[in-house]
Formats: sequence, structure tokens, C-alpha cells
Amino acid sequence: MRLKQSKNLAILIVSLLMIACSPSDNDTSIYDEIVLVEQQFMAAFEHGDASGLAKLYDRDAQLLPANRDFVSGQSDIKAFWRGLMRLGIAAVKLETLEVEGKDSSAYEVGRYTIHAADGEMVDFGKYIVTWRKTEGQWSLYRHIWTTSMIKANETHI
Repeated sequence: MRLKQSKNLAILIVSLLMIACSPSDNDTSIYDEIVLVEQQFMAAFEHGDASGLAKLYDRDAQLLPANRDFVSGQSDIKAFWRGLMRLGIAAVKLETLEVEGKDSSAYEVGRYTIHAADGEMVDFGKYIVTWRKTEGQWSLYRHIWTTSMIKANETHI
């Protein structure tokens, strides 16, 4: 009898763990909605549409690029992306690895590659975005990324 109770308890625990670890419909929906905005981001970049990119950001958004101070607000974010486009950056490819969120806030972790007009990859790395949902629309709120490329004079630690 005791063995049967142990088996039932084990099955119950495993079932509860599976339910707890499974993404809820809400998580799946948030993931899908954020990936859709990321697709709009990539399309706007490929079309050289800095205004379209800026509109995907919250009005209080900030970029946190390496070797620069904060870039705050849609106007400065637009100028930032336009500047990169003028330098010859033609495409950004994003790979969403993780999205976690609830209600009106979420975060995303992913990888990126940046390409020149001739298709050459000029950078790759990882990023984190915190998202804010206002008036039913997800927008990028805080956006930070860092390269994974190693310069010739650097070594792995």
C-alpha cells in the first residue's frame, strides 16, 4: 500500500512541476506579440526607415549602447538609428531566445547580427529589451546590447 501512495505522490509532484514550468497562454501570447514587433523592427531597418523604428519604442524609451551615454526618447532614438544607417548598416537580424512577462511589462533576451548593404555581417552579439505595453501595444522600453566579436588584440578570459 505504501508503495502505491509513493507512486501517486511522485506522479502528482511531477504533474505539478510540468504545469508550473509550462508557459501559460498569456506567456505564449506575449512572446508572439513581441516577436511580431521584432519583425517590424527588422523590416523597418531593411527599408531604412528610422522613423518607423523610433515609433516601435515607448515615448520614454532609452537605448543603452556601448561606448555612449543613454539615448533617450523617440526623437534621439530615431537620430541614433538614422546615423547607423548612414554609416552603411543595412540590416539587423534578431533571434528571440526568451520572453517573460505579465500584464504591461516584459523582458526579452536574444541574439543579433548586423549586416552591411552588401550582406556582409559586421557585428553579432546579444541583447536584452524590457518592454512596456500601453494602449494594447508592446513597445521597446529599455534596449541594451553588446557585441560578441573579439578584437584581434583581445583574448578570452
